[in-house]
Amino acid sequence: MKSKILTKILFVFLFSALAFFAACSSSDEKDDLTDTDTVSDEDFSGDAEQGDADHNPAEDADTTPDNGDSADDSDKPADNTDTTGDTDTADDTDSGSTDDTDTTGDTGTPDESDTDFEKAAEGCTMIEVPTITMSGYPDEINGYFSPAMGGNAIDIIKILFSGGGLKEGTYALGTGMNETYAQCQQCVMVWVDAEYGEAKEYYFQTAGTLKIMKIAGEGDAKRTNGNIKNLILKRAEDNVNYVFVPNGECVAAKFVEWETITDDPSTPGND
Repeated sequence: MKSKILTKILFVFLFSALAFFAACSSSDEKDDLTDTDTVSDEDFSGDAEQGDADHNPAEDADTTPDNGDSADDSDKPADNTDTTGDTDTADDTDSGSTDDTDTTGDTGTPDESDTDFEKAAEGCTMIEVPTITMSGYPDEINGYFSPAMGGNAIDIIKILFSGGGLKEGTYALGTGMNETYAQCQQCVMVWVDAEYGEAKEYYFQTAGTLKIMKIAGEGDAKRTNGNIKNLILKRAEDNVNYVFVPNGECVAAKFVEWETITDDPSTPGND
């Protein structure tokens, strides 16, 4: 009887011991499952980031830039090394087809004075004068022009210098002393149908710029080179005082040039 009782007691003791051991083992397993640092970072030699919580070696091999940057400085399409900017072919100096270095003016390209001339010459007969190369007098130059304005007689343009007006320089026509025939020092006239020292029609300067560029020789052998730009002349009553005809016609020439200084030593003024 005692033997059966002792056997029961021993069985209960062993069962309790096994139950206690199983409970302790279950508690340790729960601790292991919740522990986030049971494996040391040193066990992952491929992980380059210390203290990495997920211990994923594949992440450390990722070359994608940090901070969510989808493109780093080298991926920019244009940076400080690009050629856009200072190397462009258009800058402040390309202001257009005309600037301070252009040749607008006497070279034939229209400028502001040419525009004024075109307005002032509206309604006038435009003439063209070939370069004048002959002159019988130092103070008078005569040339021909086209188209013909009158009948069969010749049409001439006359340039006179008086009262000390034969000097190198630039002079305004139709203003100051050059406003009237009585006082002009640089005088320009047009004669239409000229014969025997007279003409059918006379014209006298009202505008233009005359330039004497060079003078050679002395006295009666004196010769000159020069030109007239934007010349306008108005109809006059006669060749005595050149009084303008009221509402009279006008004649205009864009450019007139004379060169009576030549390379021929036999011509007076060229030696």
